[in-house]
Amino acid sequence: MEMKKATLIYLSIILTVAVGVLKLGMIERADASFPVTVTDDIGRTVSIAGPPQRIVCIVPSTTEIAYALDLGDKIVGVDIYSDYPPEAISKQRISDIYTPNPEEVAALNPDLVLMYSFFGPGDPNVDAIENLGINVIALKPTNLSDIISDIRLVGKATGKIEEAETLASQLNETIIQIRDKTSNVTDKPSVYIEFWYPPPWTFGPNTWGDEIIKVAGGINAFGDAPTDYIQTTDEDVIARNPDVIISLYGAQHLHFTTLEEMKQRHGWTSIKAVQNGKVYLLDENLMVRPGPRIVMGLEAVARFLHPELFGTSNILALNTTILKTSTQTLNVAGLVKADITVFKATGNGTLIAAVTSDGPAVSAGLKLVGSYLELECSTPEGLVLVLRIYYSESELASLGVDEGSLKIYYWNSEEEKWLPLISSVNKDANYVEAFVPHLACFALMGESQPPLWSAPVPLWLVIIAIAVISAITCIIVYAASRKR
Repeated sequence: MEMKKATLIYLSIILTVAVGVLKLGMIERADASFPVTVTDDIGRTVSIAGPPQRIVCIVPSTTEIAYALDLGDKIVGVDIYSDYPPEAISKQRISDIYTPNPEEVAALNPDLVLMYSFFGPGDPNVDAIENLGINVIALKPTNLSDIISDIRLVGKATGKIEEAETLASQLNETIIQIRDKTSNVTDKPSVYIEFWYPPPWTFGPNTWGDEIIKVAGGINAFGDAPTDYIQTTDEDVIARNPDVIISLYGAQHLHFTTLEEMKQRHGWTSIKAVQNGKVYLLDENLMVRPGPRIVMGLEAVARFLHPELFGTSNILALNTTILKTSTQTLNVAGLVKADITVFKATGNGTLIAAVTSDGPAVSAGLKLVGSYLELECSTPEGLVLVLRIYYSESELASLGVDEGSLKIYYWNSEEEKWLPLISSVNKDANYVEAFVPHLACFALMGESQPPLWSAPVPLWLVIIAIAVISAITCIIVYAASRKR
């Protein structure tokens, strides 16, 4: 027994030492890249002696980049608009992103500040913080390539070179895949992206918004404007007559414009996008923040413009905060119509809903009604949805599906099988509704109609049948007795 104890103690000591050596090795590898000198987006040279331990992020895109590089534990302050990921909300807040107070920043004792430069070279806000002896890296990307370069820049400045390279490569691969799919498109719709109204504001040339439209296989309706971000007029939007309108919205409903609301604007019903119902809602954070989620915005725009290239599908990118106060309908003709309402959400995330005709094979004994619905969310923790999927009686009849057996099923990837959710069928309104406590691939399914002879017979029908048979029997007996 004593020998066993000694052996266990010995092994424990070896394990502790090994872990310590491993951690030391990791720290040494991180420190090996320092000191480091980088050049930021406004041409400043910044020298950093060692891995930053206290980082302040000013503008949401820098916050999202830092968290994506696993620097969350080093962040001591963020701006008041940084709300993603949810952990950022609990950080100390910097009150102004356009002219941040240097003393407010210095009070957090940072050794690195990541900020967006609204001025460019010679930015007085950057100089004011740097003059306090604080290292500042100013980002000012104009296109997708710049955004990816900024991720690598932040990675180099913080000792997260490998993490930055992995993330940058993944984002770049997605961009390349989308560009390859749309490279031979001949039918390129004219696109107007609205991020403010009134008056209308949109992306002009030499912006990542303009590039996203081009990569997604479209033409920017304001791609020939004299400035990069344009305050235009209703008359100009009407004159340019875009084929597609993408309406960006924010969590505070500062801008939230639907197709029906655009129909109420004077003269807008003459626009092709409004006439054809090609007005799409998109979470502004996927388009106006030059960080890792910009590629999600690109994917959404590509699906809006060319669903034929990305599968028979449609997509909604919706803010969970907005979905807690309104229901959004995803309606793809011939495939599915579904209502999505957020019952509970712990964070201000983006819900991605896509409809596709392809999905896991349906279980034996079940039949698929409509198509598959895939739901994802950037902040899935604590998210609960109410999902309502509609059906038609003619569709059930053609499939031979029993209406009473309808349920919403979800695909369990671990068990690799479809499992039912607790569902309720509204036969009057022709829909099935269920609470969704987790995200997955969903589908409306039902069982085949039972054979006529095996169908349960209502009691009232049995009683009537017995009465009729009894009456007929009495008549026959009476007629036979009369003949005698």
